[in-house]
Parts: sequence; structure tokens; C-alpha cells
Amino acid sequence: MLERQMQEMRELPERVTKLEAQILQLREEIRGAFSAIRTDMRGEIAAAVTTLRRAIDETNMHMRALHEEALSRIATIGEGRRARRKR
Repeated sequence: MLERQMQEMRELPERVTKLEAQILQLREEIRGAFSAIRTDMRGEIAAAVTTLRRAIDETNMHMRALHEEALSRIATIGEGRRARRKR
């Protein structure tokens, strides 16, 4: 029993070294995965911003068109009222 415990104690530094190597490898893999995720997220966010800009531009164009249409209708209503008053 004592011999077995001594053998385990002798193997401990090697086991710790192997564990350290595994931890370092895991850290590198995690770092690489997070880097890839960040790159993907940047791309997705950039695409979302582009889509949002297009939607805002389209909305602004529609708002301008509606505004111009409203002004035109108001002018037409005003012309109709002036014509009635002249009678």
C-alpha cells in the first residue's frame, strides 16, 4: 500500500504537467472559438446596420412622398374653396 502511494506521488508532477498542457490547449481552443464568434457577430451586426439603414432610407422616401401628396391635397382643397368664394 505504501509503495502504491509512493508511486502515485512520483507520478504526480507528470500528471500535473499533462493537466497543465490540456488546460493550455483548452484555453487556446476557447480563444479561437470566441475570436470566430466575434468575427461572425461583427459581420452580422454590420449586415443588420446596412439593412436598417436601407429601411430608414425607404421610410424617409415614403414619408416625403406622403408629405408632398398631403401638401398637394391641401392646395387642391384650398383652390376649391377659393373658387366657391368667387361665385
